[in-house]
Amino acid sequence: MIKNYLLLLNIVFFSLSGFSQIWGPQATEVEYSYVTTFQIPADSDESTDRERAEFHASHLFGIFHSPTLIKKFKLDPNLVGGLGGARSPSKIKILSSTLVAQNTLEIKYQNQGRMILHSSVAEQILKTGKFTVPMPSNPYSIYNPDCTDEHYNSFGDYWYFYDIFKSDCKYLSQAPYAIKTEIQFKSVTPHSKTNLTQMPILRGDNGNGSVFSIAVIQGFADSKNDPEDSGRINFKDTNDYFLSMGFELTKLKSKTAYPLYLFTKEITLDNGQTIHVEIKHLLVETAMESKSKVFAEFFKDAVYNADVIIYGGHSGLGGNLDIPSLEQKVGELKFNHNKKQIFFFDSCSSYSYYLQHFGKEKTKSKIDIMTNGLSSYFHTSQLTFKTFMKYLLSEKNKNFTWQEILTDMESVLDGETYLLNVGGI
Repeated sequence: MIKNYLLLLNIVFFSLSGFSQIWGPQATEVEYSYVTTFQIPADSDESTDRERAEFHASHLFGIFHSPTLIKKFKLDPNLVGGLGGARSPSKIKILSSTLVAQNTLEIKYQNQGRMILHSSVAEQILKTGKFTVPMPSNPYSIYNPDCTDEHYNSFGDYWYFYDIFKSDCKYLSQAPYAIKTEIQFKSVTPHSKTNLTQMPILRGDNGNGSVFSIAVIQGFADSKNDPEDSGRINFKDTNDYFLSMGFELTKLKSKTAYPLYLFTKEITLDNGQTIHVEIKHLLVETAMESKSKVFAEFFKDAVYNADVIIYGGHSGLGGNLDIPSLEQKVGELKFNHNKKQIFFFDSCSSYSYYLQHFGKEKTKSKIDIMTNGLSSYFHTSQLTFKTFMKYLLSEKNKNFTWQEILTDMESVLDGETYLLNVGGI
């Protein structure tokens, strides 16, 4: 897991001015920076000081997802899974690295980047412009399986799930296990770009003539061999939904572990325009370590040809949609610079993992990227999915705003929020 995270962070580093901006009903994007010092074994799994600093910085994720800390900001942890999360890659600068013992390095580094926060949290933090957190003094000395998730309790998952504010784990938030680190925050300068979805362009002659092409990918939750797997259940429910909407079904690949269905329908808009909707729907193993190329091949084709891509599944701590990893399997992913596109990555913390890496294509192509700032769940994904589809398949020839769509998508969650947002607008 650690190596997956470092692989993601090592892809490329961007200047802060290169970041696209986001909008979300309950999400606010801020800039952050801090300087801190930590110690780490010289023979740690990380091979460079930058990787060591990146691993140390990753622990911000667990800190900002502590239910105890969520309550301190007067939010309900049953409805809000975290304060927010940092976007990767951040900009890390090693200030010093010293061998202070036979097998111990002391590293001082500066870190800056952007972070998504729950809007009420951002409002409170931005009043002072700073927030102090207990960062680990040595990330290899704080592991306690009783202070993390009962299922994902390995050392490799620890940075993601650990909670140093739990009653029996508070010692991890104090010296000598933690060092108080002051994070500086400031507002992101508002942009003047449109909040419109450009739906008439998306559904018009967008490189496919009158065809409106949608690619829907459903990943397994746990096992492709489980008939009751949540991903498989969602796949079946989505198929039934399309049929109930009057789509015609063609089973392109059905006698396989990874079924692929095609749904087609003509929709006449209120301006008299007829669009030919084609939806390809795939159930597949999406884990990066999977030997199968089915997902990578389907995704590669969709990136170039589809008007809309919807991915529902695990993030794999950033690995499942890691561009270099996908390209190792199927060659270079080519983005169609002439197409307007929407990508919806409905997976846990996809803002942190995928927005910047796909958003860099914004300078060459026209992509709006929908992500979640917090963990999302298989059992609610169908609610947000169908709400989104309502707009994509609407008979209204209207240029819907992102505010309309995302607010509606979050309204079906009974008070929960995953900090749904869109970037590249």
